[in-house]
Amino acid sequence: MSHPTGEALMAPVAVVGMSCRFPGASDPSRFWENLASGAEDVGPIPEGREGPSSKGPGRAGSIEHPDAFDAGFFGISQREARYMDPQQRLMLELAWESVEDAAIRAGDLQGARWGVFVGACSDDFRTSYLAAGALDRYGHTGTSRCMLANRVSHHFGLRGPSEVVDSGQSSSLTALHRALSSLRLGECDAALVGGVHLNLLQEATDQIQLWGGLSPDGRCHTFDTCANGYVRGEGGGCVVLKPLAAARRDGDHVYGVVRGSAVSNDGGRGGLGVPSQEAQYEAVTEALRTAGARPGDLAYVELHGTGTPVGDPVEARALGAAVGLDRPEGEPLPVGSVKTNVGHLESAAGIAGFIKACLMLEHGALPASLNFTAPPPGVDLAGLGLRVVQKHEERAFGTADVLGVSSFGMGGTNVHVVLGPAPVAERIPVSATPVADAHGAVWCLSGRSPEGVRELAQALLDELDLRGAGADIQGIAATLARRTHWEHRAAVVGASREQIREGLGKVAAGHGFAVSGGWAAAVGADGAHLVRAASDYVHAGDVGTPAAVPAGVRGPSTVPGLPTHRFQRERFPLPPPTLAPAAVPTPSPSSVEPAGQPVPEPDEASYPRAWDAATTRDERFWLTQVLLERVLAHIQGGSMPDLDPEVPLTDLGIDSLTLVEFLDRLTAVTGLPLSETFVFDHPTITEMTECVNKEMESRHG
Repeated sequence: MSHPTGEALMAPVAVVGMSCRFPGASDPSRFWENLASGAEDVGPIPEGREGPSSKGPGRAGSIEHPDAFDAGFFGISQREARYMDPQQRLMLELAWESVEDAAIRAGDLQGARWGVFVGACSDDFRTSYLAAGALDRYGHTGTSRCMLANRVSHHFGLRGPSEVVDSGQSSSLTALHRALSSLRLGECDAALVGGVHLNLLQEATDQIQLWGGLSPDGRCHTFDTCANGYVRGEGGGCVVLKPLAAARRDGDHVYGVVRGSAVSNDGGRGGLGVPSQEAQYEAVTEALRTAGARPGDLAYVELHGTGTPVGDPVEARALGAAVGLDRPEGEPLPVGSVKTNVGHLESAAGIAGFIKACLMLEHGALPASLNFTAPPPGVDLAGLGLRVVQKHEERAFGTADVLGVSSFGMGGTNVHVVLGPAPVAERIPVSATPVADAHGAVWCLSGRSPEGVRELAQALLDELDLRGAGADIQGIAATLARRTHWEHRAAVVGASREQIREGLGKVAAGHGFAVSGGWAAAVGADGAHLVRAASDYVHAGDVGTPAAVPAGVRGPSTVPGLPTHRFQRERFPLPPPTLAPAAVPTPSPSSVEPAGQPVPEPDEASYPRAWDAATTRDERFWLTQVLLERVLAHIQGGSMPDLDPEVPLTDLGIDSLTLVEFLDRLTAVTGLPLSETFVFDHPTITEMTECVNKEMESRHG
């Protein structure tokens, strides 16, 4: 078979931020630790997640607390959060974390031409919600799959394409291909690309078991003689994509550069569920052609590699024909599959493999593919020019090296993506910043609560210990300064790892300002400007205006993989694991707080009596304001601690349907014939309170 090559057909696209929630890993740093150590994060299905009908092995790749969500952070009421698919909640948090990892302030994205592309193929929550029959008006948006992307676009105020892609198990890598196409067409300037999948419905697992897709021993044996099916996994990931030229301009850290991608379909060349070797070959060769790469340039391929006795031999032969047989003698292509570590994440499988490939480029290594002893009968991997990576290998990637990532979907949609390292020349410094210079650095920490700041300090302390002596103190300062800053802040000043450690320990213990005595003694008056910068940050949130780096002077570079915002999550019950009538399971004890109890509905007779009994205008004003806030909180399903009575309710994210429901309840509780335009004529709680009091005075004197 011929392998057409030539000039790259696609401008290079940089991966500048990432986040993930995979089995055993809550962030990319922990994910890489697990990959590098050869950890298998597949185990017993958590209590309450497996229904009585299960006949499977009782093993899965599961994430912790899929029912946990920081609703307040995203301006979502507890009532609305209860009726949101947990996949939507997860996607919001992943998008935020990836933007922070890219050292981009969320406020700078308002109105930006950024696209959002999300791969998803399951609706377990929606199915359970509709079957239960307890419908709520928030359930429509909360269970519509389109909202996986549209909620992200709405929260950040993004104006580019916003799409959910479903091509089965290849959904998230297809979403990545769609994002690359959109960038090439100029439809968007940058993109958030993600994939999510949660296993919430036992019947879905039983359905897969019926056609023999699941491994009896609950493991993925990729390209192995023991291949007998796959084990289900769940989770999600998100990456930030920018054209490489834009990433260079902005001083972004680049995890890797996407150089080409392609999509094919089996096109009826076999049974509906039987993969096509020819179609997979076409996807791989076309992606290489788009990237301007040759088979010999491939340093590794992340396989689809589910570990099924039908799919694996087809993939091996397709990859051998496309790449392996054209390799130099004695240099078989290294291959492996992340599914052996975390299970098959289905619609999120492609983004998991892609993030793994980015981290391989970042760390210069090939992690082991687990559960491999020998190839399947009739599959000569060596003859096909392939070898499964069986132990962790250090690997220095050259500028000509590329990695491939494959993902194949049920029904035949095949995707292959080609990426490589950022050229050394592209790793340029960011602009000089007032919080880092030759005398030391200021680490700016913030959160929406004092607890959040303390938790971030502890997370950074742990990260500093993990990075050891090689930690880039000034680069981390510059990265933290570029992020979104909140009302609760703390600052740490120092020049060495030990000095910063000392300060972080103090912030974790509750201090808001920490300057190492050793640093202060060493720099004296020369460091006064950094102390002022730290003070300005803590008291006013000011990080100053970055200046250009003078020619010939190297400024700090942004640092990837730092801990992101510490979400203050609450627990929102998942649906029961089976469609049979059952009580919602009680969440197991954890460090995550359960969602607050709904606010009781105000009694319709108590307010007029209390208003009549009040003796002063101030007392009546306070009584009415409290009533309005309680009615609104009851409708929203929980308390609203951030409610500002001077801010229009629509600016607080209260939608028009909620306002109509609010007006109906307010009319019933007060007994007043309030007009249909009341909530729009008086948009704030304060204005409504004044109007209600005037109406009460005219009626009650």
